[in-house]
Amino acid sequence: MIKIAKFSAMAMVLTALTSLNSNTVLSTAYAQEGSLSEVLSHERRNGNRARDEWRHPSRTLSFFGIEPGMTVAEVLPGSGGWYTQILNPLTAQEGRLIGLTYPDSLWSQMFNTWDDDARERNGAHIEQMDRYMSVASVSPTQPIVGYTIDNIPDKENGQADAVLFFRAMHHLFRFDEPLIDTALSEVYDLLTSGGVVGVVQHRAPESAAADFASGNNGYVKQSAVVAAFERAGFALEASSEMNANENDSADNFVWRLPPTRRDNPETLAIGESDRMTLRFRKP
Repeated sequence: MIKIAKFSAMAMVLTALTSLNSNTVLSTAYAQEGSLSEVLSHERRNGNRARDEWRHPSRTLSFFGIEPGMTVAEVLPGSGGWYTQILNPLTAQEGRLIGLTYPDSLWSQMFNTWDDDARERNGAHIEQMDRYMSVASVSPTQPIVGYTIDNIPDKENGQADAVLFFRAMHHLFRFDEPLIDTALSEVYDLLTSGGVVGVVQHRAPESAAADFASGNNGYVKQSAVVAAFERAGFALEASSEMNANENDSADNFVWRLPPTRRDNPETLAIGESDRMTLRFRKP
């Protein structure tokens, strides 16, 4: 089971690291759509809109308080560009989009195939995040910068209005020395006073065994996520069930479900994973 989960997760990560380079070109006209509703209704999203049923982007981003002109950091941007294609034009005119990815040490623990070539690709991904996310065609005067989440430069301290984790937290909890505390300390420094962290994450039942909810299967307990943010100094301000799915038993690896798996009628009937939606605030 773990081998299958790792293979599926790697396929998803490689998509995140490469797909926007070749497939995502956001036009200047698209960037100039100002409001969230205009961005969501633009024809550029026609291929992604089917996922709105499960991801509720309008309600989710409104819940997090995301508005045009903000400086927003997205953790693990990519994965086909689903939320990136919303955040990029939403922030392009007067705001800024920052990309945060995992450090090389975490990638190498996740995948046995993480070799020198993969490290080189990841380095290029970090150093050229603006090209990777096709920002040049959106807002040449506001290039997207990319950093590893464990080492954000001091010059960015206090610059972000919001940091968003879309299905990106489970790997931070894994392995012998979890990265979660270091990452959230860096996120805390990145945010302005009163800044927001929005989390949408695959949710394990509170009754789940610790080894199942460790992140290896994609699921973590909501209580573990809340505790990690509180250790970092954040306050849980609100939670929502808008991205919940009671049909997901959350007793197997998350990559069995769509959109990773699209060829199994049984899992298609379940839909996307059960997800917590949490809003934290930096005092």
